[in-house]
Amino acid sequence: MNLPKPEKPIDLNSEIQKAKPYIFVLYGFLVIAIIFNLIYAKKIIPGVRIAGIDVGGMTFENAKKVLENTGRNIPEELKFKYEDREFPVKGSDIGLIYDWEDSVVKCFDIGRSGNFFIDTKDKIIAIAKGLSIPASYDYDDDSFGIKLSVIRREINLEPQNSKFYLENGKLNISPSSDGRKLLEEDFYRQVNSSFGNLDFSDKSIPVQIVKPEITEKDIELFSGIVEELISKELIINFGEKKWVLDPEKILNLIGFEKDENEKRVKMILDESAFKDLADSLAVEVNQSPKGEVVSTDGDKVVEFKIIKEGKELDEERFKEDLRSSIFDDRKPVALVLNTVDDSVNKEKYGITALLGEGTSHFAGSTAGRVHNILLAAGNISGSLVPPGAIYSMNEHVGPIDYQHGFQSALIIKGGRTVLGEGGGVCQTSTTLFRAVLNSGLPVVARYPHAYRVGYYEQDMPVGFDAAVFQPSWDFKFKNDTGAYILIQAYSNPAENSLTFKFYGTPDGRKVEISEPVITNQSPPPAPLYEDDPTLAKGVVIQTDYAAWGATASFTRTVKRGDTILFTDTFTSRYQPWRAVYKVGTKE
Repeated sequence: MNLPKPEKPIDLNSEIQKAKPYIFVLYGFLVIAIIFNLIYAKKIIPGVRIAGIDVGGMTFENAKKVLENTGRNIPEELKFKYEDREFPVKGSDIGLIYDWEDSVVKCFDIGRSGNFFIDTKDKIIAIAKGLSIPASYDYDDDSFGIKLSVIRREINLEPQNSKFYLENGKLNISPSSDGRKLLEEDFYRQVNSSFGNLDFSDKSIPVQIVKPEITEKDIELFSGIVEELISKELIINFGEKKWVLDPEKILNLIGFEKDENEKRVKMILDESAFKDLADSLAVEVNQSPKGEVVSTDGDKVVEFKIIKEGKELDEERFKEDLRSSIFDDRKPVALVLNTVDDSVNKEKYGITALLGEGTSHFAGSTAGRVHNILLAAGNISGSLVPPGAIYSMNEHVGPIDYQHGFQSALIIKGGRTVLGEGGGVCQTSTTLFRAVLNSGLPVVARYPHAYRVGYYEQDMPVGFDAAVFQPSWDFKFKNDTGAYILIQAYSNPAENSLTFKFYGTPDGRKVEISEPVITNQSPPPAPLYEDDPTLAKGVVIQTDYAAWGATASFTRTVKRGDTILFTDTFTSRYQPWRAVYKVGTKE
């Protein structure tokens, strides 16, 4: 029988002798580590740098002082270059601030994380090769965004595709050209790296060249087809309205597209040109819905409703019909409108509170004048002005003539006050002007009257009037709020007054209007007496009334909090106006 051999006994003394060198090394390492930690207990470990500045072995205060002194001498301005242009990024423009204390704290954290292995590794790297960290800093993101947008606008350039154009009736092809694009992420990294490393040397703007999709070679074979397409005019109809597109306008609507799958170029309807055409036509044919504030609680709107559906151009239908007409049958294109019913979705308009109002009085007006004032106000009332839109009174009041219900009343024409269609409508535009002023909205177009009209000074100082005379004189304002504006008219026959109230979503703006300054006052000329054979002898009728000439000027300031949104000045120059009398000569 084979028995297992007994194991050889371990010689403990021998093993201890073998381990002694390692024990001494470990012991020595621990001694060195303890001494190292004692020496640098209140100092940054050797080899550590901040943005290239050696702060190793320094105390917190010494390192902070070194960094602060360095910070006083750095230019804090980066210069980015592209070709022969420079784009400076100044620290003062973007609110650049260095936090030297935080930078030193980060240096102290190196080798003191509490993880033995990580701390040991960082200490060895710092001592052997050096360890650099970026400086701590901050800047205002909004200010930097503005600076970036300026550089983007200067650098970015759309590639130009080749296209056909007409010159002296001849069809030509424009050359294509490369575009370029700012590489914003690379630019952002360069800026942050430069600030963090205190590197204010000149840099190159990172730019990508963008190739055009369509070149001359791609479309030159289409010359004959395009010649044929623009040889016939294209007609667009809507009711009694008619638009004729000439060869140049048709050519503008013809675009080209490269099909990457089939590796060929095909003709298309140019989307940008179509959108411009559709938008211009929509202005003329769209019919805005009308709304009404039913009840309020102070300035707050309690109930708002849509009282009339709107209509708007069916762009998809128009696009298909236009494409077919251009590239196929050249049939006239009839515009189609879709009904817009927002009675259910009325909240989208944001009619929540009163923005401002304006009032005027017209005591002493004839029945015809009062009729015209209220008719014009009724046509305007309920108008919903989209955000960003420019409102035209002439467009919304409609034609001012007998066919549309207006009566004869006194108007200013040819330097005289005479009977005419729609006399009194200027009372409506004046009231609208006052509502716009008090609502803090920008006035786009406003014309004062030729002379001072007594109606407009019954309740306001001189200069707060606005004249309209179709088609040349119009009153316009812009809705620069973020929501719709509802214009609502209120009349008070007992007080001979008209008020326009503007409802929408308040954005905190406040309005300050100065008292008007009146200068250059001049007396009216001597009265004019005119013979009138239609009046009995001895009868005298006054047809025009004397008014002093003057220049009136007032200023409006629109604020939000302490910020001035805009300031505008309205100046009216009124002629001195003579009284005119008709003297009867009929026997």
